[in-house]
Amino acid sequence: MPAALVSLSLAAACGSARDMTLLERVEDPASAPTTQLGQPASITSGPAVDDSFQSDDSAHVLTVDPMVARRRLAEACSFGSAAAAGSIARQPYLQNVSAGSAVVVFTTGVPGIAPTLRLAQPGNAAQRVLASEPDPADASGAQRLVRLDGLEPDNAYCYQVEGSPAAGFRTPPLAGTGAGLRFVAFGDSGGPSAEAVADAMAAVPFDLMLHTGDIAYQTGTLPDFEQEFFAPFADLIATAPIFPASGNHDYVSDDAATFRQVFALPENGAPAGLERWYSFDWGDVHFVALDTERVNADQIAWLERDLAQNTLPWTVAYLHRPPHSSGRHGGSPPVLDAFSPLFEAHGVQLVLSGHEHDYERTRMLEGVTYVVTGGGGYSVRSVGMSDFTALSASLFHFVHVEVHADELTLRAIDTAGEVFDEVTIARAPGGG
Repeated sequence: MPAALVSLSLAAACGSARDMTLLERVEDPASAPTTQLGQPASITSGPAVDDSFQSDDSAHVLTVDPMVARRRLAEACSFGSAAAAGSIARQPYLQNVSAGSAVVVFTTGVPGIAPTLRLAQPGNAAQRVLASEPDPADASGAQRLVRLDGLEPDNAYCYQVEGSPAAGFRTPPLAGTGAGLRFVAFGDSGGPSAEAVADAMAAVPFDLMLHTGDIAYQTGTLPDFEQEFFAPFADLIATAPIFPASGNHDYVSDDAATFRQVFALPENGAPAGLERWYSFDWGDVHFVALDTERVNADQIAWLERDLAQNTLPWTVAYLHRPPHSSGRHGGSPPVLDAFSPLFEAHGVQLVLSGHEHDYERTRMLEGVTYVVTGGGGYSVRSVGMSDFTALSASLFHFVHVEVHADELTLRAIDTAGEVFDEVTIARAPGGG
């Protein structure tokens, strides 16, 4: 079946372009449309930047109503209508999804209640009812979590917490299966344009979300997180897990304590870096989140061990302050000196950062492509170009990355849904 027909049939079943990847992985590049790459006036490009590309992603042009998507997914899982609203304050969102488990986090608006979660698979009448538990990270007791264990790799699941709509997600495939991966990444997202970024992001299919830091302007307090991140991105993080790195604004409030409270992240950063730096695998991609507010010997030693142990063909690192930048702040020398030699030595192909409120992609530097994606909604600033720059732009945006066995394609997308930059990175033969 052509990809266009597959996307339409799955949209009819689940109501979301992103849900295409939840239920079935079918692609036919021959049926995909051709997309022209625009050059807005605020974009400056270095030499040898192509001005057009062939898109293999027919689903990214679809736009849907997220509430329709949730209702249809609930129907597919036999949940029926949503439970009565009013008991849930912060809507449920996915955390720490792996091939065999996941965590759902939410907050309650009524003291002392303990909502349950129903878990099912599309088209399967069997349901599991799971209890929620107080999240030890939150002393108030309002934040609760549900641990979803015993999941199967590369399978679709849907869930419903009492008092909230149903949502769905897909677990990662096992490494070595050759399954592709789509993810989005963005940074510096708090502010009046966050909803526009979220709306544009809702029109593309993706399996997970990365954030390059400065999530909660201005000072990283709990109200900042609620208003600047959880409110505008609620529909997206209900169906795709968010794996963030922290930024300098997230650190303003109590040494990033709120960041570590609201997110349940992989805890493999050793005691010194617990939920500050970490790594995880998704299929054939190894992801590494770093903390540029704590560039120290502990983190450098951990990163060297982590990268040395990695055997997957693709590695993506993400962090807040950029090693290279032509923006207002410029590149961070401590970050460049601490991390870039390890990126180069261990074959990291892509490094994503924020901090600068712009977009900038470097040419490949010692085998590494660096991308600044700091136009996530707070503000945009002018950006120049340097001898390492392939393209730079000043506009609100996010990046969409598609990974296959031997190549990775990154597309930068603005709030109008237009692709304004695209690059394909080929994997080095025989290695990462």
